[in-house]
Amino acid sequence: MAINRRNSAFTFYVNGRRARDLHGLADDVGNPLDAYDVAVQRAAAGLVRRAGPTASRNIREQYNVKAGALRGKLRVERGLRGRRGDRDDLISIWASTRRMPLLEFGGRWRGRKAPGATAQIQRHDGRKTYGGAFIATVRGLRAIRVRSRDTTGRRVGRGPLRMLRGPSPFEMLSGIGGNEAARKVRQETTDELRTFYMGELRRLFSLRKGAR
Repeated sequence: MAINRRNSAFTFYVNGRRARDLHGLADDVGNPLDAYDVAVQRAAAGLVRRAGPTASRNIREQYNVKAGALRGKLRVERGLRGRRGDRDDLISIWASTRRMPLLEFGGRWRGRKAPGATAQIQRHDGRKTYGGAFIATVRGLRAIRVRSRDTTGRRVGRGPLRMLRGPSPFEMLSGIGGNEAARKVRQETTDELRTFYMGELRRLFSLRKGAR
């Protein structure tokens, strides 16, 4: 099927011209690639199973977020991209563009006497204090919130509360925006999937050769 580019945070080419250009597949594997070759299809199927957990783990290595918070926010798709006669077989990791509640990043609040709630978005950064923020449950949803402000910039005493949020899964995986942590997530995911895919191709091609 054709891949929808919307919310596609990560793409890995498994066959076709771009796969050869990006990974040097024909040289590394030592065999010409065929989109219908059993070995290619089986290796790609294994890649699909591995891609989601790999991306999730790499996000959690850079960002202070738990696996449960990412559940349902990453989805692996496989399909084709390009014009007929020159299509590339690929997998794509769809990622939610909705920014995650700040509470998911180790959010804490020590009560009314505290200057604000704290959270740590990136694992390699320190905790940050969000002045005037506190943890409150509104309509059954517990989150770090702040009071709204009026036109003069002063907090509205009993006005609506605003939820504070961190980055979205899309931002953490796509690397868009120049964030160093997100670039590391993307690079580590690419390297791990490429190593797995190339190893599977070699193994499966070797088995097919031995069976002939």
